[in-house]
Amino acid sequence: IESAEAISADGYTDLTYRALQAAITAAKTVAANDDATTSEVTTAITNLASAIAGLEQITLDTSALEHEIELAEQILANIDDYVASTVEGLQEKADAAKEVLANAMTQAEIDEATKTLREARLSARTKADKSALRELIAYANSLDLSSYSRASVVALNQAIAQNKLLLSDPEVSQDKVDAAVTEIQNAIDALE
Repeated sequence: IESAEAISADGYTDLTYRALQAAITAAKTVAANDDATTSEVTTAITNLASAIAGLEQITLDTSALEHEIELAEQILANIDDYVASTVEGLQEKADAAKEVLANAMTQAEIDEATKTLREARLSARTKADKSALRELIAYANSLDLSSYSRASVVALNQAIAQNKLLLSDPEVSQDKVDAAVTEIQNAIDALE
């Protein structure tokens, strides 16, 4: 009974730990009964030993967390391809997730670490590909605009001036770059 009572619930399934507690209670009743038969004592000992042997370890599902750590490490290995502000703290969150993976006692801890790392990973944004914008601005600047109407040339120059700043913006989104390309291309197409 003393050995069984020394076993803590940590790491065991609730059902099997409750079965152990029931066996302890039954064994204490037999132990307290001065008139208990040898058979009753033997049964109590057997039931207690069976309950101890029947304790099931909690098995934690770490597959989702392992997957998130793997994906985060791929981002971290290519960190220069990402907008800096969107990957800030990702290394720390990945390290914390690894710590949880190694030491977690409950599924809730694992699930929380998975959620935290997934949110950080999903906010990571790759840097915009600005090559098309760079090429289009170079092309527009190479055009001989002397034979076009002043209004259409002014519109093109404004489109170039407004969107040229995007080339030096490390945080710019791909959508903005694509919109700038479209805007400049439209201004070129509209030259009269």
